[in-house]
Parts: sequence; C-alpha cells; structure tokens
Amino acid sequence: MKWGLLRQLMMIIIIGAFAANSAQAITISPVMVELTPAHRVVAITVSNESDLPLILQTETLAWTQLNGEDCNEENNDLLVVPPIAEIKPGGSQIFRVTLRRPVSTVAERAYRLVLDDVSAIKKETTGVGVTFSFSHRLPVFVAGTGKIGPKPQLGMCPAPASSGCVRLANEGDRFYQVKRLTVKGNDWHKDLGAGTRVLAGAWKQWIFAWPANHTGPLTVNAETSAGPVSLELPAPGQ
Repeated sequence: MKWGLLRQLMMIIIIGAFAANSAQAITISPVMVELTPAHRVVAITVSNESDLPLILQTETLAWTQLNGEDCNEENNDLLVVPPIAEIKPGGSQIFRVTLRRPVSTVAERAYRLVLDDVSAIKKETTGVGVTFSFSHRLPVFVAGTGKIGPKPQLGMCPAPASSGCVRLANEGDRFYQVKRLTVKGNDWHKDLGAGTRVLAGAWKQWIFAWPANHTGPLTVNAETSAGPVSLELPAPGQ
C-alpha cells in the first residue's frame, strides 16, 4: 500500500475517533421539548464535559412531513434565550424555549431546535489543522387544541415490481413514535425500522423487496407509542 493512501486512512481513523469523543463530551437534557398551556417555557441544559470551550448558536426550524418526507424551513415562532452562548470546560448553560406569541391551532405543531457548534475547535496533528463541529436537532412540539391524540393507521401503498410497501399514517392531532415495524411470513421476517416519528396528519412509508419464493400474504406489525397496529399484505399481483 502506498504511504500516501496509508496516511489518508490513518487520518480518517484519527478524525473519526476525535469526533466521537467530542460528541460524547456534550450532554443535553431534555432531548425533546413539549410546550403546553401548563408548560409555556421549557429549560434545556447543555453540559460541556470536555476540556475545551464550546460556543453554541441556536436556530429554529418549522418541521413538517410532506409526501412522506421530512421538511425543515427557517421559522421564528419560537424564542430561544440565549440565542448564542459560550460554555466553559466542565460548565453548563441553560437555554429557555418558548413561543414568541400565542398561536391556537387544532393540530399539534412541530419544530426543530438546532444547536450548532460554532466554536471552530481545532486540534493540531503534526502540522495539520483539523476543524470539528457538530449540530444537534431537538424536536419541539407545541400542543394544539385538538383532543383526538395520536391515531396510527397502517395501510398499503404502491410499490415497484417484486416489492412491498407499507404506510403508517397519523389520522390524529398529535405525533406518535414508531417503536418497531416488522414484516413477516413463513420462516422469514424483516425489521423495517424504529425510532421514526409520524407527525399529526402526516405519513411515512417503507418499501422492501418481497421475499423470494414466497407467494402468500405477509403480516405487518407496527408497535407505536400510541399502541399496536397490524395489516395483512397480499403478494404482488394478488
């Protein structure tokens, strides 16, 4: 192996290890914000457990799901104080989040609070300067006036040849989280995903390759924070 290529691989390993250590040195609590009439202000504590100063700058984005895809757009509905802060090594900073003005909607609204590392921390390695940064995106949910709550609905969706497609819709007015989504048949099963949040009035879908030599239906089970739902998925062409 040529020395140049070996050196590049070594640098990738070093950078990856340093970035992982930097990420582990930051503690954020809580990692999800819920604003309600009873809790109009939420405090987020960020602790810097590293030996270097950290400067965090905040940004707020409106979070929607359109045609199954997450969409984030700049938005100033939320007020974050302070908007930027320096956290000394071993120190912590409290960021307070609230609405700039009362807004009444039926469905819950979703946002993302972005915490950007703008401290441009550098680590010198044998004459090479490397700049690392990170960005955390915390989900923020603002309660609406609706009383339905989350309502998962599992259904089929169009799929390419020799494939299956399942769609999880939310017919309620509050988000839910997918804890586990599996599809199975005789002596076969596949985990489609976990951890996804489905916003109020939105949907997410998953496409998978149909198991070879399996002609019968498959069973789809979804475990969500709003309860389980299931579906029998017929074979393609049936």
